[in-house]
Amino acid sequence: MLRQRLQSVLSALTGILVVGGLVAMTPQVAQADELPLPLPSPNSCTPGPWYLTQHYEEFAPADGPWRVAPGDNLEVTVTKSRTIEVGAQLTVGVSAEWAVAKVNAELGISTRVSWQSSVGLKTNTNSPAHEVTHVYYGVFTERVLMERKWYPAGCNKGWPYDLRSFQTAMWVQFPKAEGFKKVSVALGRGGMGIPGTTNPPVPPQPQPVTSVHGLADGTLLHTTDTKRIYKMVGGAPVWQATCDSGICDSQPRPTYQSVIDAGPKTPRNGSSAIDQRGRIYIYVGGAPLHQSHCNSPVNCGRPPKISDWSIDARDHMNLVPADGNLVQGWNAGNATPVAQTVGGARLNFASPQEVIDTGFGTDWPSKVVIVSDYSFNNLGTIPADGTLVQGTGGGASTPVAMFVAGSRINFATPEEVVETGYGTNWRDKVRAIPSRAFNEFRADIPPDGSLIQGVANGVPTPVAMLLGGARVNFASPQEVIDSGFGTDWASKVRTVPTRAFNMIRADVPDDGTLIQGTGGSSPVAAIIGGARVNFASPQEVIDSGFGTDWATKVRALPARAFSLIPDRIADGTRVKKAGATSQAGIVGGAKVPFASMDELIACGFGDKRMWTIPDRVWDALTTKIADGTRLKKAGWSSEAAVVGGARVDFYTEAERNDAGDGGVTLQYVPARVWDAMTTRIADGTRIAKSGWSSEAAVVGGARVDFSTEAERNDAGYGTKPRQVVPVRVWDALPLRIADGTRVKKAGATSQAGIVGGAKVPFASMDELIASGFGDKPMWTIPDRVWDALPTRFADGTLLKAPDSSTVWRMLDGKRAEITDPSGTVWVVPRRILDAVPQG
Repeated sequence: MLRQRLQSVLSALTGILVVGGLVAMTPQVAQADELPLPLPSPNSCTPGPWYLTQHYEEFAPADGPWRVAPGDNLEVTVTKSRTIEVGAQLTVGVSAEWAVAKVNAELGISTRVSWQSSVGLKTNTNSPAHEVTHVYYGVFTERVLMERKWYPAGCNKGWPYDLRSFQTAMWVQFPKAEGFKKVSVALGRGGMGIPGTTNPPVPPQPQPVTSVHGLADGTLLHTTDTKRIYKMVGGAPVWQATCDSGICDSQPRPTYQSVIDAGPKTPRNGSSAIDQRGRIYIYVGGAPLHQSHCNSPVNCGRPPKISDWSIDARDHMNLVPADGNLVQGWNAGNATPVAQTVGGARLNFASPQEVIDTGFGTDWPSKVVIVSDYSFNNLGTIPADGTLVQGTGGGASTPVAMFVAGSRINFATPEEVVETGYGTNWRDKVRAIPSRAFNEFRADIPPDGSLIQGVANGVPTPVAMLLGGARVNFASPQEVIDSGFGTDWASKVRTVPTRAFNMIRADVPDDGTLIQGTGGSSPVAAIIGGARVNFASPQEVIDSGFGTDWATKVRALPARAFSLIPDRIADGTRVKKAGATSQAGIVGGAKVPFASMDELIACGFGDKRMWTIPDRVWDALTTKIADGTRLKKAGWSSEAAVVGGARVDFYTEAERNDAGDGGVTLQYVPARVWDAMTTRIADGTRIAKSGWSSEAAVVGGARVDFSTEAERNDAGYGTKPRQVVPVRVWDALPLRIADGTRVKKAGATSQAGIVGGAKVPFASMDELIASGFGDKPMWTIPDRVWDALPTRFADGTLLKAPDSSTVWRMLDGKRAEITDPSGTVWVVPRRILDAVPQG
């Protein structure tokens, strides 16, 4: 039966608790100073089987107690159905050992399980003489300890330390059955169960306690008005859930709840307590720190015994140590650094002077609380969100900063601190820390998954999420919910100054980030070279190096933001074709493949990270380097610019700078690629003469000058990018439009073909098509240039009509029939040919 119950509860809780627990636990691991590394993800390790090592039963009261006096009889019946909320808990403990340190982490996760009670359950109770019996109705729960070992092969890849073992211990508690529990208490003993009303072991003393100050630790108090039992721990009264386990080992003294409430809120530093589980705690900043040992100089004293609930509920205790306490860990004669508590964490000091500089005085050693190294390390090293700090050292101070998800966000002015929600008394909340420690924290950019919002002058920015080191703004609350932050997302938003908000790079995450737009229609994509590279299948993701567990690495963002990320890989990115050895560099938006590692290194890509892309994406990359790209021939001093798809060489630095390319990023290409590039500027390119206002278009390989801006705009070049070329290159461009070019008169419908250097106007589209110009690009030229084009064919031009095979050669403006044509024969309309005289 136990095995069946375990299987059912584990299957129910695994998705909620086990997986979620291990994933959520990673950033909370307590780390050793020497190894600031997270534990490896269990998903990357090989698991062993679960073993049941401990098992026992617990009882969760839901009603009662019904008191049965000595010698009395009482029948108790459950008369109504009710829904009982029972805690189903999973506590995951993880430990890992390697050559120089040991890391431990523990994470408790709770959920609520509804239990529908029965009607008519009945029990009859006889209370023995000299005993008081308490009858409770509730739910019996089962608690088991499961253990498994993870084998480290492959899961510590890239670590500088050798992982020896990795073990998970899992406490599982789940409801089993409802029923009654009877507890007999001999006269002179206290009650049991959960905090609530209870009868004192003996009648209260005549004079109630009017102040808890000065009471010895271990003193029991009974509030006659609220019927509670308290025990003094470190000068503070701590509410007790039960008198079992020898907790009520003395006669309680009467008092009132108001006296309790007026007493200290937390135990004093260095005081101790022990709970029913046998765990010993030392208090630091009001928080109980679990001790792994009490060996000198760790002084556990004579700890009063208190209930487990008192510790777990942190009654009259802090959840984490208050700021500004000094603590040091010890074990086997070895000491950790002295540290101060800040934001629930510890910040280690590197020298006694740092302790003095942060305000603890020269007598700081007397203020240090000694604890076990285990409890010291479990404090963690990242202050809680919202903690205000300022670095100090050497007589100088850093800016005031706030913590957001482990990152330090500096303030520029006092007004920024106030507007971020710290009030005009913000200075009282600032904690001084060593400047060294201040500067060690990551500045300005919170980790992935953080929600932030800027504010300035009372005006907020959009809410944004941090993804791959970038800020992705949300456009609506629904986008926040769809991205996985839940309907309570507003409680997770951290306010930062708008200035700091705007300093975070927007929209495009770091290379290597896996993303997917919400809504289910977006593919998974990787950020590579600042661009979004979409995957077409899970296999493509794996082949690109993201592993079989790639799905755990995908981050959701709004589909709108997903579509705004560019899909052109940035220049200077080194890419590799998946499933092959081919590598290339992205230059001017184009793929420039390397024929050898020597080429790759010579072009400056040797020390760049290589990103693998799907072969489908590799094959689709253009090989045409974009205009405006500044190139350098690898291994040479030669430089050039790409203009109209052509390589335009610079002879001098002055030429390059005058053309405006001096400040453009230099991209190296292999000498082989350089030599293969064309030097003819493509038709339709708008060019400008370096150092002059002259502009022109390249049409048919020729320079067609614009005499006015109106000419340029009428020809359709006003919106085209302006490419500056050296004066030498400008002057060397031909002025005769090449034969076979199709031109159009600006501002008119007239079209013509260039044949033998002459303009051949077409009277109809039929003529144009019959002459072979139908599939050629049309280039608009100014009407002035159109009108100036010659109409006489150059000597040696070969002509024919569309409807004839007769070929004519031009000479001195006349045509002569030939029978052995050699060269290109141009087709012209019959009317044009007939208008040329024979000679």
